[in-house]
Order: sequence, then structure tokens, then C-alpha cells
Amino acid sequence: MTLEAMSPPVVSAEPYLRRLLAAKDVTQALQIATDHVARSIACPVSWAGLVEGDYLVMGAHHGVESTEMAAAWRLKVGEGIGGRVALDRRPQMSRDYRHDSRRVPLMKRLIDNEGIQATLIVPILLAENTLGVLYAAHRNPYPWTEAEQEMLEQIAHDLGVRLRQLDVDGRRQRLADRAEHRSELARDNMETAARLAGSLTHQADPGPALDLLAREVGGRVELRQADGTLVRASGELGDGNARVVGRTVLPDCDDLTVVVVHTREPDEHARAFIDLCLGLFRLQFLRVSERERTTQRLQGGLFDDLLGGRVSDPDAFRERMALMGVGAHPGAQVVVAGLRDHPDDLVRPERLERHLRSAFPAVVTVRRANRLVAIIGPSGRTSREVREQLRSVVARAEGSWIAGLGRGCAELIDYSTSYDEGRAACELMIRGDVEGPVVTAHELGILGMASLPPAHLRTTVRDVLGPLLDLDAQRGTDFLPTLRAYLSYDRHLPDTAAALHIHYNTVRNRIARIEATLGVDMRDVDDRFRLETALRMHALSEALGHTG
Repeated sequence: MTLEAMSPPVVSAEPYLRRLLAAKDVTQALQIATDHVARSIACPVSWAGLVEGDYLVMGAHHGVESTEMAAAWRLKVGEGIGGRVALDRRPQMSRDYRHDSRRVPLMKRLIDNEGIQATLIVPILLAENTLGVLYAAHRNPYPWTEAEQEMLEQIAHDLGVRLRQLDVDGRRQRLADRAEHRSELARDNMETAARLAGSLTHQADPGPALDLLAREVGGRVELRQADGTLVRASGELGDGNARVVGRTVLPDCDDLTVVVVHTREPDEHARAFIDLCLGLFRLQFLRVSERERTTQRLQGGLFDDLLGGRVSDPDAFRERMALMGVGAHPGAQVVVAGLRDHPDDLVRPERLERHLRSAFPAVVTVRRANRLVAIIGPSGRTSREVREQLRSVVARAEGSWIAGLGRGCAELIDYSTSYDEGRAACELMIRGDVEGPVVTAHELGILGMASLPPAHLRTTVRDVLGPLLDLDAQRGTDFLPTLRAYLSYDRHLPDTAAALHIHYNTVRNRIARIEATLGVDMRDVDDRFRLETALRMHALSEALGHTG
């Protein structure tokens, strides 16, 4: 067969150009080009490789019979015949592929399985850029001609121009799509942020607010102390490696930090949204904190007057209480709570406050020095039921809490008396004079005593127990503890001796000495009453810090 007989048929380029211009994407344009190569050059196989990074990958093919060739063809730029075409930007041909030393081993197997023996390859160029390569191939040795090479180069040139147009059009469309996506994302984020802001406005407790924040950012939100200790967490994490994608430090909270954790690295839009949500949470926290500080300042002055008995105009005071959201209802009681193992410090009082609000809906709390004071509104419960409910609250709260419960209040002036009784009971428990997590003034037998002026308490104690106190102070005797135990055990000598860990006769001798020193007779009920009252006043004075 002569070369003239093997010359390619004359195929008009106009239909090819029309189809190429009608292509809607890169893949469709490549397919049109490879189909046209097979028709115009009269070769059974054609394919196009696109440059992706350092490799040529299959873009489209015509006449390829093996699925492996279509799926696995991949050639590094600079390697093999096609790779050199992409690198050198010049055509290459192989008239007998079986004996060509430029072949790459992996591609050699794919080409041999396809049965290809001759290839003509030209670059797909656009200015200084190589977009890919275009192949024409035969399944037998073939002497390629210059005319076929020129025809293949023209097809590749037209293809390169169209790929450039599609790239520009695609880039414009992608930009438009991204702009629209950003616009939709911005609208969604603003709607979500507005919803979050509206929800946070009604949340004074940081717990539900954290739940809302976790739901909106789609991750886990943690509240951590400055040393990293976890305080509270909301939200769940999906599969993947967890990472911190946002954080904000809450003001005036000892560097308490809100941390957002996610399993995916957010893009710039998601990160901006997370920052916006954290900012809203921080702003709401500031608002709530400032409101609470203002309320505490105002309520602090209100409670100081109420619990100190400074109520000159009851009607005006009730109006003032109502404006602060504090009701003054008959039957209310005052509770004074403290920590047995931290008597001089009020550690995490919110733990007890949370349980108080749950058990007693109409409760108002205020912190006074190292004690938590609560006014429990009337609930229809008996005094015994209130005490048992308070005992349950103290047991559930974390920490060694104890609470003194004052009397029920009929008038505003009774609040100061109820507070004095609750405080006295609390202090006696902290001193260890009384057992039990909740005690009332009635149980201690100090009703009416707690509100007496300190000077009155001291005078009464000195009048009744003065000589005994002097002996204990000057000589180191234990007459006062002996008298207290003797009366508490109803003058039973063996029980008193066992409680004090001393001999029976020692108790007898001490009681005789006490009677002589104070001029009393333990058999006389009036003397015993005066002694018991003075002993309670003495314990109360010491617990409240009234001793001289």
C-alpha cells in the first residue's frame, strides 16, 4: 500500500467547529475532539489527556475497548511519549509502538492490552500553557504523514481555544455561583444569628444558652476555667478528629472561656459565623452579668434594710420590694446557709441556689459576707415539711452545706427576727455545737434570743455564769462544759461522766463546786431554768461573735 493510499480522507472542519462551539463543558468538548480525530484522520482510536498537577489524566476517548485503559490511564508529565509532548510542547509519533524505548512500563501494559501499535501525539496549547495532549492511534504499525500531523495540530488548536472559552465561562459561572452561595449563606447566617440573639435574650442561665449555641454552630461547645478544667459542655461531635475552631473569654469571670469544638475545619464563612455566634453569646453574657450585678447591688441594700429591721414605712418598703421583684407574703421564712468545711468562705453558692429555686419556686437569694441568705415564700407546706424539703435540698447540693431556718414571718419586722434565728442556728452548727444539716431556732430553744442586743446577751450571761467563767479562764477548769453536759443529760451523773470521759465522783464533786460558786441548787427548777437560758445565750454569743 502506498503513502498516497493511506492519506487521510478530506473531512470538513466546519461541522466540528460548530459542535465544538456548542459544547457546554470541558468533557463534552474533549469528546467532540476525539470523535473528530477518528473521522478526519481515519484512525480507530483517539483519546485526550488533560494536565492535572504533575500528571496527564484521561479526559475523553474514542474507540478504546478495554475498561482498564479508560479508567487507569495516567501519565506523569515528562515521562513516556505523551508526557514528553506535554513537557516539550512539541508533537511526537511512534510508527511501531512495540519497539519504542520511550514507553513507560505501566502504560506499556495498558497500551499492549488495547492492541495499539502506532501513535501520533500533539500538545493542546493555549499561549504559554499546556492544557493537555491529543492522541491518534492505530492497532497496527503505521507511517504517519506530515498532513496527518498538521491536521491533528489544527484540531488540538481549535480544542485549546474552546477549552479556554469554557474555562472563562466556567470561571464566570463559578464566580457567580459562589457569589450567590455567599449571599444565601450570609442570609442564612444572619437569620440564624437573629434567631440565636432572640433566644439568648430569654436565657439568664448559661446552661441553656450553651445548648442553643451548640445547636446553631453544629458542634460541641465547652465552658472551661483558665486552667482548662471543664465546667460544662453542650452538643455532640460526629466522627473525625476533634479540633478547636473558636473561643472567646468571658469578661469578669476569672478567664472563663467558651470553646467551640468541631470535627471539620470550617471555611472562612463558617468561621465568621462561629465568631458571630460567640460574639452574641459573649454580649448576652455581659448583659446578664451587668443586670445581675445591678440587681445584686440594689437587692443588697434592700435586704440589708429588711434583714436589719430598718423598716420605718411598711407600705413604702413593700412597694420598693415589689419594684425589685421581691414579694413580702405572710408565712415566708429566712434561711441562712454556709459551708461546714469552709466556714470563712462562700464557695460556689450557685450550686445550692439552683436546688433552692427548683424546690421553692418563690425564693429570693442574696449573699451576705460568707453566708447565703434565702427568703422562702409561702408554699402551703407545714414548718416540718419545709424543714424536710430544705434538708433534701442541702443533701443534693454539692458541698458540706448546712442551713439554719428562721421562724415564719407575719409582718415585715419579723424578717429581721427570722434572719437572726436562721443565722444563729447556722453559726451554732458551724461551730459544732449542734448536729444536723438543717436546724431551726425552735429546736435549739433560742426563740427570741437571737434578736436580743449583744450587750443584753453578755450582761445576762455574766450575771448568771460570771464566777464560773472566771474560774475556767483563770484556773483552766472545765466547770462550764460540765454544767452544760449535766443539764443536757437531765442531771444523770453516769451519763454525764460517760459523755465527758471522767469518773462518776469527779462529776459529783464538780457539780457541788458549781452550786457553791454560783449560789444555786440543781434541784430547784427556777435555778435550772436560769442556768439553761444563760448557757444557750453564752453559746449564741460565741457563735455570733458577741463575746467581749
